[in-house]
Amino acid sequence: MLLVLAVLTLLLWWALAFDWARGMAGLSDLKDEPVDYSAPMPRLSVVIAARDEAATLGATLSALSAQRLRGLEVVVVDDRSGDGTRAVAEAAAARDARVRVLSVRELPAGWLGKTHALQLGARAARGEWLLFTDADVRFAPGALARALSYAQRRGVDHLVALPRLQARGPLLRSFVTAFGLLFSVYTRPWRARTAGARASIGIGAFGLVRRSAYRAVGGHTSIRLRPDDDLRLGRLLKRAGYVQEAVFGGDDVVVEWYPDLPSALKGLEKNAFAGLDYSVPRLVLVLAALLVTNVMPFVAPWFVDGPARWLYVAVIATVGLVYVFDAPRSRHAAWLFVLHPLGTLLLVYAAAGSAAAALRTGAVEWRGTRYSLEELRRGARRPR
Repeated sequence: MLLVLAVLTLLLWWALAFDWARGMAGLSDLKDEPVDYSAPMPRLSVVIAARDEAATLGATLSALSAQRLRGLEVVVVDDRSGDGTRAVAEAAAARDARVRVLSVRELPAGWLGKTHALQLGARAARGEWLLFTDADVRFAPGALARALSYAQRRGVDHLVALPRLQARGPLLRSFVTAFGLLFSVYTRPWRARTAGARASIGIGAFGLVRRSAYRAVGGHTSIRLRPDDDLRLGRLLKRAGYVQEAVFGGDDVVVEWYPDLPSALKGLEKNAFAGLDYSVPRLVLVLAALLVTNVMPFVAPWFVDGPARWLYVAVIATVGLVYVFDAPRSRHAAWLFVLHPLGTLLLVYAAAGSAAAALRTGAVEWRGTRYSLEELRRGARRPR
């Protein structure tokens, strides 16, 4: 049985690695898009939902103000912040008339804070295009112009730029790298543009969408109780028949996802369980699969011999090749593949902890707001 499991694991890794490498190699880089700044550009509204983001929001707004793009506006929605978020946003608005600040004083029933803020910002925006982004994203000069140019040239309605994730320390880097690889295998962003394919994509750091397409699918209204709103919006747009595409953001879109490992583990609490529609059987199945295919191959060679050992060694070598292939674009060292099982264990721990806390308390708490698990489950089942 162990030998059969080793064979199946190796075959699975070969199939997934081949599909992943071929697909990721086919994605375009945003930095390669030429821009004619003399040509007319449509109006773009950047929408940021910010709650207690005073530490990072200022740098993001400065990077947006430096964009060479006529017709740009930035709508910052201060979602009941308890720090100096609003003051930072208002200071940016005083320096740049293109920055507007809205405030949420009270969260209406039946909404998550972020989805409500994004819906409010989108409603107030005046652009033909909307860019949903976060308060900790850094944009290189010209990034938004390149994104608009690419979307128009390719006839895209929803453009997602995969950001370059920065992380400090080997433990956090192993966690971030493992998450990024597993996320791309799960979402298959290279298939997002393929009509009829089930694959869709959404990234909170960079989601550029035509305003008409966003309004046609109901905006954030139908996903107002989804912590994974970025993925769900992408799925709505894809199922509605709109053209969707993913590109590499590279140095154009950079984000330090979390400052340290505890923050990263805490951050996944709100959406790890949500991504599985709050289903315990589905959670158990997914976590077991992760352990068998991403952790066991690194442990088994120490305890088994014969053909099974060498099959698992071949799995480890395959993982190493994936990391080598990924290193130039992710900027994470290829040697981090030796920490891949640890990064996977941290993901399993975060997901299991997320589910355990939600089931124990009957609620999910995020950014100071408590949401009933029953209400979130109803939101996950709402017809779309």
